[in-house]
Amino acid sequence: MFADPSIEGWPRAPWMVPEGGAPSLITTGLIAGTLHARGVQHPWLDGATRLLWSRMDSLAGAGPYDVRAVLRFLDSVADRDRARAAAARLGPVIFGEGLVALEPGAPGEVHTPLDFAPLPGSPARGLFDEAVIAAHLDHLAAAQLGDGGWMFNWQAWSPAAEREWRGAVTVDALQLLRANGRS
Repeated sequence: MFADPSIEGWPRAPWMVPEGGAPSLITTGLIAGTLHARGVQHPWLDGATRLLWSRMDSLAGAGPYDVRAVLRFLDSVADRDRARAAAARLGPVIFGEGLVALEPGAPGEVHTPLDFAPLPGSPARGLFDEAVIAAHLDHLAAAQLGDGGWMFNWQAWSPAAEREWRGAVTVDALQLLRANGRS
């Protein structure tokens, strides 16, 4: 995962690797997508939008988190036709580089179709068969634990982090199920 080089020499999670160079697709895509979804207009967002569009066709070799962040941007950017076309061009990256686990309940830290196309109106939803989406929604609904929450599929680094992330994934699961008519 990206991190500014200024953190070099400081304690940090092992996945926070100091990198220089180009702006992060993860941070830029997630922030820009959130701002577009809320109708924000700002010069920073204009520049971030131009940056994301310019890097959209060179995502071969990108990791799943990069692609997910770009898709969050595409979920909300105003140019819907361009967003759908860009999502379609990301299909070979998602499938060709093995970024998605199509089998519900696949073990390990995997990314599912719902991670790439969580909402019925997501430009990337057309990349997946509706039966695959339905199977993943069924699996998600069935994965609710006895305490009402959901568990994430990556390593918990500490009890505090586990509690925090369980809360986040629980809210996400509830929102996703509701948006897909499963509440």
